[in-house]
Amino acid sequence: MTGLVFKRSTCRLCGSPDLTLSIPLADVPIVSPNVGTKTRADSARIVQLTAPLDTYLCGDCGLIQLVHVVDPSLIYRNYLYRTSVSAGLAEHFERLASTITEAVALASGDLVVEFGSNDGTLLGCFAEKGMRVLGIDPAEEIAREATARGIPTRAEFFGAGLGRALRTEMGPARAVIANNAMANIDDLDDIFSGVQALLAPDGVFVFETQYALDVFEKTLLDVIYHEHISCFSVRPVDAAVGRFGLELFDAQRIGTKGGSIRFWLQRRHGPHKRAARVDDLIAHEEKCGLYDPAYHKAFSRRVAGIRSELHKLTDQAHGNGLTVAAYGTSVGCAALIHQFELEKRLDCFFDDAPFKQSLEGPGYDLPVYTGDKVASIKPALVVILAWRYARTIVAKHADYLAAGGRFAVPLPRLEILG
Repeated sequence: MTGLVFKRSTCRLCGSPDLTLSIPLADVPIVSPNVGTKTRADSARIVQLTAPLDTYLCGDCGLIQLVHVVDPSLIYRNYLYRTSVSAGLAEHFERLASTITEAVALASGDLVVEFGSNDGTLLGCFAEKGMRVLGIDPAEEIAREATARGIPTRAEFFGAGLGRALRTEMGPARAVIANNAMANIDDLDDIFSGVQALLAPDGVFVFETQYALDVFEKTLLDVIYHEHISCFSVRPVDAAVGRFGLELFDAQRIGTKGGSIRFWLQRRHGPHKRAARVDDLIAHEEKCGLYDPAYHKAFSRRVAGIRSELHKLTDQAHGNGLTVAAYGTSVGCAALIHQFELEKRLDCFFDDAPFKQSLEGPGYDLPVYTGDKVASIKPALVVILAWRYARTIVAKHADYLAAGGRFAVPLPRLEILG
């Protein structure tokens, strides 16, 4: 590929070479709106580069994954996204911190380490309880900001070497956490080895991530992009972690990001009894057909149907000489532009908190306006790519609807409002 992307030939969780294409998807830019670049020249070059987004199913463990991997330094060293901008996430972190504190009986002075800690919002909840905290995140500017706010954060990638070094330097961690970070990491062997090295004998490793079953059942197409290279489910994780001296003792479905799962791991023969729902979830995954390629083909057919209907709507508006816009410029929204083949069918974007004033990609460079400009620009159709917030967005633009405007909400199934 370009030198910035490589293609792996084995499963990143179990190492099997038995990988089968499960969902063919459109190529997308290798960097998303979350990614900053140091110079304009870098930006102009990199935003034009694309790589396949096809998903693959491991025939041995069942992990659903991307095999085309973008250099993590390119994505994460100059990362722009801050946890604090996501609506409701701070409150979710407060609840998560209380849940972990109670489950492990954390006490003042205990060490809590989070990798992929971003701006330290979650660790701040533990610091308030008197625990020692340490964040690990490769985004250099974000790590500096978090440290300045009192959440010590190292601008590094977590792995076995760092896990061993931290145990020597700071002692064992009673809780290691990864919140929406595990799906972003290619070398999972290094991660699990690092957790095993750092974890206290009675400690827990808790990670939350998108749940594969929710992705398929709810058509969560917008969570598939080059930052998310694994789509986890219970059976593969349960089968894989034993070779690192770890064991899965609980798995909880949670509602964040449209459907996620919280995994609880400990050292082998740790103090926590295995929850019955671990095996119940595995049985449910198998009954639904999650590990059957036919199940994946049904997902592809749903996506194709939505794409076709969106093309009819946008072509009709343009055929009448009218403007078509999209609402939302997050990384997931940007991925949907390509999956629905809207690159040449949009004229501009709206976003309530845009990172950038334009959205660039191969063959397009379109302006991004704040949401309050919808009524003045008056597009004939606005495709709400940020579909999870559709109700809130529509409620703020009653005047636009009253004037004859229309919203199209593409997921989880296409809905036209107005």
